[in-house]
Formats: sequence, C-alpha cells, structure tokens
Amino acid sequence: MKPVMQLSSLISRVCELYFLIGSEELERCGVTKPQMLIIQQLKQGPRTIGEISRLVDLSYSTTSGIVDRMERHQMVVRKKDEKDRRVVWVSLAQHLKDLEDKLPFLQEQYNEELFSRVKPEDMEGIMQSLQIVYTCFTHKWDALKREKGSEHE
Repeated sequence: MKPVMQLSSLISRVCELYFLIGSEELERCGVTKPQMLIIQQLKQGPRTIGEISRLVDLSYSTTSGIVDRMERHQMVVRKKDEKDRRVVWVSLAQHLKDLEDKLPFLQEQYNEELFSRVKPEDMEGIMQSLQIVYTCFTHKWDALKREKGSEHE
C-alpha cells in the first residue's frame, strides 16, 4: 500500500476510534453529541441561537430545540440583551469547573491519561504532523465549500 493510502487509512481509524471513545464518554455523562457541540461553543462565551446554529452547522430550529432541552436540564441559561430585547444570549448555566466535573473528558487530566503512551519528546512532532494534515484538510474543505457555493449561483 502506498504511504499516502496508509496515512489516509490511519487517519480514518484514529478518527473513528477517537469518536467512539468520545461517544462512550458522552453517554456515560448523559450528554448528546449535539449538546457537546453547543457546550464547546458556549465555553468561549455567550452566543445567540443563530451564532450557535452557524458554528455547529445545524438548522436554527434544531439548535433551538437542543438549547431548549439543555435549558430544562439546567445546562444553559437564556438572557435577553439589555439594549435590544429581541436578542437572546445563551450561556453555560454552570461555572466551567462544575461542567468539567460533570464531563471528565474536558479535564486536562483525562487527556493526559488518554495520551499517556506518547513520549514527551514525540509530542511536538505529532502536533506538527497533525497541523500539516489539518492544513491539507482545510484547503480541501474550503475548495469544496467554494465549489458548492458556485453550484447555487
């Protein structure tokens, strides 16, 4: 098998296993994948439903429904903007530390354990290699989006 095909296969297997681990951890914590996507965005600060929707690439109504359920479970809170009452901000209901306690895979210690077999001297090289792969994927993704955009013109 050519090295480029080996690389593609390895990336695919790593991603699949990483997502399986993530799915299992989410299930243990009673959090869905879409809820986790929203949590990741809200860790950066309050956002509107429209912003969240665009960032997680879900429809506005789907995102709103997920936020509704998260609000019922006291994971997020909604607050009207003080200057424009039409704008509603969504933020995490709990302090980040509380959230990390509920979701152990957000903790640094969890990730240290996950990567415990990686030698410290190998870590930088792996990160550089993954950055190269990420750049390649970003270029392809951007080209696909441009191509898709031109189809709709």
